[in-house]
Amino acid sequence: MSTPTVPATRGTLTPDHLTSDRLPAWQLTPAQRNDLRARLVQQRRFRLDQLAGLEAGAERNDEIAQSLTAAARAALHDVTEALQRMDEGSYGSCAACGRALPLERLELLPQVSRCAACLQSAQT
Repeated sequence: MSTPTVPATRGTLTPDHLTSDRLPAWQLTPAQRNDLRARLVQQRRFRLDQLAGLEAGAERNDEIAQSLTAAARAALHDVTEALQRMDEGSYGSCAACGRALPLERLELLPQVSRCAACLQSAQT
């Protein structure tokens, strides 16, 4: 069985890039895993700061503030779950089908938990 490879060039991602099995989670290098963890920690810090700012302006009880707060909470939840998957050793695999998530997809959305095919199936 040959080892999947990741293209050396970076460019626009095609649907094929987003659904391929080129780099299973167990093949992430320590440097790649550390970089993805650092991105997740940075996103968590940003979302916590964002929620603190939104809660400080809680007297604004308008629809926009409520939508922003809900979106920030959802994003924080996704990031926290991704960090938990990293700790558990399941990070980088689709939570629905178990296929490996391509490195390119993880680099764009480090909190992603599903492959493009399962995400699309869930939305239809």
